[in-house]
Amino acid sequence: MEIDLESLAERIGNARVVAIGESAHFVREYHVLRKVLIEFLHQRLGFTTVAFESGFSEGLAVRDWMRDGAGEPPEDGMTYRFARCAEMRDLLWMMKQRGLGYWGLDLPGDLGSMGPALDHLDRLPGAPRQTLSDVRRLVAKFASAYTIPAFSAYREMALVDRDALTLALAELSARFAATPGSLTAVARHELRLITLLDQMLRAQAAAVDGSPEHARLNIRDGAMARTAEWILDRTPGKVIIAAANSHIQRRHPAFDVLGTHLSALLGDDYVAIGVTCEGGRVATRRLAPDAPAMAKTVEVELEPPVEGSIEAAIAGGRPTIADPGRFGADRIRLLETYAEGPVAEAFDLVACVPVSTPTEQAVWSGY
Repeated sequence: MEIDLESLAERIGNARVVAIGESAHFVREYHVLRKVLIEFLHQRLGFTTVAFESGFSEGLAVRDWMRDGAGEPPEDGMTYRFARCAEMRDLLWMMKQRGLGYWGLDLPGDLGSMGPALDHLDRLPGAPRQTLSDVRRLVAKFASAYTIPAFSAYREMALVDRDALTLALAELSARFAATPGSLTAVARHELRLITLLDQMLRAQAAAVDGSPEHARLNIRDGAMARTAEWILDRTPGKVIIAAANSHIQRRHPAFDVLGTHLSALLGDDYVAIGVTCEGGRVATRRLAPDAPAMAKTVEVELEPPVEGSIEAAIAGGRPTIADPGRFGADRIRLLETYAEGPVAEAFDLVACVPVSTPTEQAVWSGY
């Protein structure tokens, strides 16, 4: 993949965090580009750690594999089926060989379960077993391997059970806090994330029931931002974030996202690179009520770039990275549609590849 990496290095300068986006998940060319950029940022600019849009708790298994694990990367070490993707596994192998650090940024359990974090907390010395059991009993009323069924079940829970879960998590935090030496720094953050997952579900349920205040509340991205800060506090080197464009952008028209938080925290020490394509195909989600996940993905052919898009402005039949401030574009691809708004306000740079090709795992029946 030919890209002017030296110009990229000049633009990034001494930034502490560089975020590399993608307009859709499971795109082969985006994985290839991300691998090239991560390797360059590591070797040329000294970036030492990569944090992915994937579960923090699950990612601890990937960290173990990175240090001294044998065989393939653990498939359950990344949420949203990411680690089943050959291109992602290739990227993880490169990181392992280069000695790069790995973290997951996201809430646990595909946003549908607290199980991965609770399992870790349950193994700690001095863990309050009865309170953990109470939390598990309440979580079991909605937990699922899939996001949509979990949220549907949570909305059907009696309000008294929702409140009981929130209280049980508060008690769990208090009991751990009252037990000297019971929590490692990692476990303390896992506890924080399951508390935020509970609050995310509460906010989403309130939003669906008509609360405009809760509709503007983006707890998931706030949680990823807290994880990014947590990683930065423990990382002497510079950090790369790999997540969707819609998470890493500096500004979002509807609510604060991960990039909004990092932009406020770091200013010019944060560089957001949106990643998009001229054309090709992507996998996009559709509702599928009969599938266990209540959703599936289908492959969609992309229309040519529309007027006013960043893709129309910088398309040239080859991979390129450009400063969006030169063009005045007011939209960028989001799956098979467009996210509208001044692109230069959202991203410091935009990388565009000629063609998007779904990976083998992109099309999924929801089973």
